[in-house]
Amino acid sequence: MNLEDITQLIKERRTHPTRFFNDKEVPKELIKQLLENGNWAPNQKKTEPWRFVVISGEGREKFVSEVKTELEEAQKNGADIPGDKVNKFALHFRKASVAVAIIANLDEEHRLPEWEEMAAVSMAVQNIWLSATAAGLSTFWATPPFISQLDSCLDLKPNQKSMGFLFLGYANRPFPANGREPVEDKITWKE
Repeated sequence: MNLEDITQLIKERRTHPTRFFNDKEVPKELIKQLLENGNWAPNQKKTEPWRFVVISGEGREKFVSEVKTELEEAQKNGADIPGDKVNKFALHFRKASVAVAIIANLDEEHRLPEWEEMAAVSMAVQNIWLSATAAGLSTFWATPPFISQLDSCLDLKPNQKSMGFLFLGYANRPFPANGREPVEDKITWKE
């Protein structure tokens, strides 16, 4: 691979809303390869803080049912969780072949600031996303406003934090590029 190839891949990466996904299943071996590529993200002190919960097949509906039960209980206890947000979240699971819960496994020894661990997890997601793009997959990262209510559904430990869900599938059509503002507007040189 050369710089031109990686530049082209980065520019081809898209966020595809799940409503454009079709029913084609993403093979398990491909999912494993994407997560393996995520595992090679840079991180400090070799903490490798990324963890993934893969939700696919019939597990998607089971998970959505568990989430709805959890959120109904939270609402009974006074949590303000809009029903339309819950329904929109559930729809992502119905449209995508696979959902990957993105988990930050924070260093229990507190050797690093939380933001640094979460940045490393985000780099793992970027590796996965670019790999998915190269494999012809469509990807959508969503973090619902009630994400903290889902800790028990994901079996999170006290030192873990959910960073959302990466939905993977095949799109019915290509999604257009939205472009970027010139990088020159975002650079300060101190020479």
